[in-house]
Amino acid sequence: MSKHGHCNEILDRALLTEEDYLAAAKAASTRAEYAKDLKYYIEDGGSFPATVNQVVAYITSMATSLAVATIEKRLVSLHVAHLEQGYPSPVHDPRIKQLMQGVRRSLGVAQRQVQAIEKSLLLDMWSAANKGRPMQAARTTALLAIGWAGAFRRSELVSLTWESVTWLDSGIEITLLASKVDQAGVGFVKFIPLAYGDRCPVRALKHWQEVSGDSTGYIFRAINRHDQIADKPLTPHAVAHIVKRIIEQTGRDPELYSGHSLRAGFATAGTLAGIPSYQLMQVTGHKSEATLQKYVRIGKRRQIPSLL
Repeated sequence: MSKHGHCNEILDRALLTEEDYLAAAKAASTRAEYAKDLKYYIEDGGSFPATVNQVVAYITSMATSLAVATIEKRLVSLHVAHLEQGYPSPVHDPRIKQLMQGVRRSLGVAQRQVQAIEKSLLLDMWSAANKGRPMQAARTTALLAIGWAGAFRRSELVSLTWESVTWLDSGIEITLLASKVDQAGVGFVKFIPLAYGDRCPVRALKHWQEVSGDSTGYIFRAINRHDQIADKPLTPHAVAHIVKRIIEQTGRDPELYSGHSLRAGFATAGTLAGIPSYQLMQVTGHKSEATLQKYVRIGKRRQIPSLL
């Protein structure tokens, strides 16, 4: 299910329990998004707890410049904030639902779909990244390779530590804790196999470990203009910036891609290679095949042969 579909479902179906929303808010990245969205509401002149009239005014204001999916996401955050603090939520009021139906009809619900980084582009990006300064080149190639081969989200990539990596003869296993797919912190393990030749994600990560000299702490850290490694990890925003910068160095339009393009590229390439959906989901972490279908559809339509 897309982000839009998820938000739409929450807004239109029966109210979930407070425990459901509190569980969803456990992930640090999710809580940060909720807080940021609530800040937008306050900055727009809203007060908390909100009244139905205030939410109506907020939606009307947002509709002049924001996409439907963004409006829905901010409403979900406002709804959760009320539940967490023990206030009745105005978001499910009939007036709000009716207003959102009108917003969807007026603005449409189609979302901008960033392009996937497919294998040929990934290799071009790998070559471009290797032209940088030694530390930066090693870090960036490992970031791109692991991000793509592990179908990682940006928030997952920046949270990875060396302690989460298990080195195997056949590849590596990386354990994610408290990710979007495992907010309870039980642990979700991704396996990345060895690849033939120089373009191997496992070897790229090992090379980064060797040149950085690290065996503990965050894997992907910031690097300054003097090619010195900082103590702090990269931010999700920094990952997107790196992807766009390397994309531009290959001669492509960076506006067509985002940090999510790495994850989308793996799913699309896996479909083109004929890998079953259930195996792709073992890497992507999608909980249902329905949420994987947008990538599967892209891959399958590119397999349609010419009839001429």
